Amino acid sequence: MFLGNNKKLIDVLVETGKIKREDAHDFEKLTNQALEEKLQAQGLVSQEDINWAYAALYSLPLVKLKDTSIPQEVLAIIPENLARKYKIVAYAHTGDVLKVAIAEPGRLAANLNQVLEEIKSQKGLKIMPAITSMADLNFVLQQYSHHQTPPAAVTPKVSREINLDEIQIPYEVISKFPEDIARKYKMVVFEAPHPSFIKVAVADPNDRKVREILDFVREKNDIAIEEYRATPAQINRSFRFYHPPKESPQVASPPPPAPAVSQPATGGKLSESTPVAPATSELPPKKFVPRPAPSALSSQGKAPEAKPATTPVQKESLQEEEIPEVRPGEIKAPLIASPQENDLDSFLGQEVKEVEDLQAIAEEGQIPKTVAAIIALAVRKKSSDIHIEPTEKFLRIRFRIDGILRDIIKLPLSDQPAIISRIKILSNLKIDESRIPQDGRFEAKTSNHQIDLRVSTLPTIHGEKAALRILDKSLKMYTLEDLGLEGRNRKILIENIDKPYGIVLSTGPTGSGKSTTLYAILNRISTASVNIVTLEDPVEYELPGLNQCQIKPKIGFTFANGLRSVLRQDPNIIMVGEIRDADTASLATHAALTGHLVLSTLHTNDAAGALPRLINMGIEPFLITSSVNCIVGQRLVRRLCDKCKRPAHIPAPVEKEINEELARFNLPKPYKFFEGRGCSECDQGYRGRIGIFEVLPMSEQIENLAIARKPASEIKAAAIREGMITMKQDGLLKALKGITTVNEVLRVVTI
Repeated sequence: MFLGNNKKLIDVLVETGKIKREDAHDFEKLTNQALEEKLQAQGLVSQEDINWAYAALYSLPLVKLKDTSIPQEVLAIIPENLARKYKIVAYAHTGDVLKVAIAEPGRLAANLNQVLEEIKSQKGLKIMPAITSMADLNFVLQQYSHHQTPPAAVTPKVSREINLDEIQIPYEVISKFPEDIARKYKMVVFEAPHPSFIKVAVADPNDRKVREILDFVREKNDIAIEEYRATPAQINRSFRFYHPPKESPQVASPPPPAPAVSQPATGGKLSESTPVAPATSELPPKKFVPRPAPSALSSQGKAPEAKPATTPVQKESLQEEEIPEVRPGEIKAPLIASPQENDLDSFLGQEVKEVEDLQAIAEEGQIPKTVAAIIALAVRKKSSDIHIEPTEKFLRIRFRIDGILRDIIKLPLSDQPAIISRIKILSNLKIDESRIPQDGRFEAKTSNHQIDLRVSTLPTIHGEKAALRILDKSLKMYTLEDLGLEGRNRKILIENIDKPYGIVLSTGPTGSGKSTTLYAILNRISTASVNIVTLEDPVEYELPGLNQCQIKPKIGFTFANGLRSVLRQDPNIIMVGEIRDADTASLATHAALTGHLVLSTLHTNDAAGALPRLINMGIEPFLITSSVNCIVGQRLVRRLCDKCKRPAHIPAPVEKEINEELARFNLPKPYKFFEGRGCSECDQGYRGRIGIFEVLPMSEQIENLAIARKPASEIKAAAIREGMITMKQDGLLKALKGITTVNEVLRVVTI
C-alpha cells in the first residue's frame, strides 16, 4: 500500500495546531476529502496547510514542481490520460526508482494504490510517491502538450457485421443520434438494450470523424457503445425510421433534433484533438454495469406507454395563484444534438410569448421542445433564473422576475427525469449521475437575444432539481447613471475610480448587482492607454478593449492563482470577480499598494462590514486602510411602472421611520410616495430594477476605527456622521421621486 494510514487528516491538523482540538469533533465523521473541502470553503485552513497535512498523514515528502521542466521520457512513463485522471505525474527517474507526485490524495487514495501498483509491476520500477499541490501538478500536465507529438491514428476493428434490412428500429432508439448527423457520417443507433448501452451500425469504422463522435458520446454520456459494420445502402434505407407513419398510434412523430452542447463544436464538427477510442469489445466493459438512470427507454429499448391525459386545464396568467398543469408526455432525450438547435425560435418553429404558448408545447409531450420553450419564455419575461423543482405530486417551473420567484407552470412529475436529462445533455453533464450536484453551462439564442445559461443540479428528496441562471449577452452595457448612482454617491465613486491605484469594492449579497456595477465602472474607465485584465467566474459580458479571463478552479486556475499571473501581465487595472479567501485578499491588497487599481466584490451586508471581513481574513488593518479607496454597498429594488403608478398611503409607523431617516435632508413635507396598480405592460406594478447604494470613502476617522478593529456598526455610524447616504436613505429618496416604492425599499434593506 502506497497510501495507507489509520490516522485521518483531522488528526494531523489537530496535532500540528491548524485546528483547535475543541473544534475537531465537528469534523471527525467526515472523510478526508470532505474535510478538505469544508475547511477550505470556510477559510479555516490554507491549501498549503492541507498539502503539508497529507504529507505528514502518509509519511511522504512534499514536492514543489512549479517552474520545473520534466524530461519527456520521464513524463511518458505515466500516460497523460492516467496522469490527468488520477492527478499523478512522474517527475524523476533514476535507475529503477520512479518518483511520482500526487495531488488530491484524499479523493483518490483507494484507486491510486491500484494504479501505482500496476505501474510498478508493468514498468519494473520502484515507486517513490510524494505529495504536491494541484497548481504544481497542473503546471507539469501542461508539459505533455508542449512536448508530445500527436499520437498515430488508431485503426479500430469492428468485430461483427449486421444486416439492418432485417431490423425494425424504433424511433426513440434511432433518434438518439439526430438525423442530420446520422446521414452525414453514415451511422445509426439500431438497438438500446439499456440506458447505459447502445448498439451502433457504421458504414466506415475507420472514418476519423466517426471515431471522434463515438468516443465523444462514450466520454460525455458515460455510455457503452457496441459497434457493427453495415453497408452504406443499408444505413441509407434505415433512415426511414426517423419518419414513422403518422397514422401509427404506436410511434410518436419525431421532434426536430434536440439542442445539446454534447456536440463538441459548431457545424457538426469535433475538435481535431479529440482522442480516438478503440472499438468496444463483444460485451460492454465492467464500468458500464447497468444501473438506474433517467431515460425514456425500458430495458427492452421500447418507449413507455403514453399515459392518459389529465383533465384539461384552463389557461391562466402569471399573476394567478393556480398555475397551468400539463398532462404526461413522451420522454425523448437524444444523446447528442445538432449544432443549429441553439436557435430556439427556429427549433420550436414559433415564438413563445406567454404561459399559454408554453402550455401548448408541453402538451405535445416532446421534451426537447418543452425545455426550449421554458427557456424562450424565461428570456421573453426578462427572467434572471429558471427553477425546475420536483415536488411530491408535480414538477414546478418557476422564473425569477425582477428578483422575485414566480410560479409559471406545473408539469407531470413523470416528466422530471427526461427534462433533467435533457438539461444535462445540453450542459455537458453526466445524465446517469443523480446522487451528487453537478454544474455546467450552454448557450442559446431566442428573440434576438444571445444568452449564456449556467446550470446547477441538486438532488432533493423528490428527485433532482435544476437551476438555470440566464446571462443575456445581448443587453447593452449600463452606465453608472443607468444603475441608479447619483448625487454624492456617484461623485465619491468617480473620484476614487479615477485614482491610479487602490481598491474599489462592491459589496452585497448574491444577486444584488455587484458584477454589473464593476462592468459599468470598467466601461467608464476603459481607454486605449490602459491595460485592463479581468478574472471572472463566469465572464458575464464581453467588453471591447479588455483582457477577460474565465477562472477554472477545477484545474487550479483560481482567483488567487490567476491574480499572481495577471500581475506579470503589466496591468494598470485589475478586476477580480470576487474576493473569496485570504490568499486572494492578500494579493489584491498588495497589487493595490504597488500601483494598480483593483476592482472586486465581497459578500457583506453593507459597505462598513467589508473592513471587518477583510481583517477577519487575516489581512493587517493598516494594509487594508492603506489600499482601499472606497467601498460600495448595494441592493436591487424593483422599478415602478410609469404607466400605472399612483399615490400610495403610508401607515403611521412606517411614516415615522421615514421621517427619522430623511430628517437630515430638509425635504418639503408632506412626503409623497407611489405604488403600482398593475397593468398589461408590467408585473404587478413593477417593471425592471434599479440599484440603491451607499458609498463609504476611506477617511482618517474610518482608518482609525479599522486599525482599532472596531465593529462594523461603529464604522457605519462614523461614516454617516461624515455624510454617507445609506442604502435605506438612497432607496427612500428614489421612492420620493416615484422610481420605486417604500415597501420595496424596506423589503430589500431589511433582508
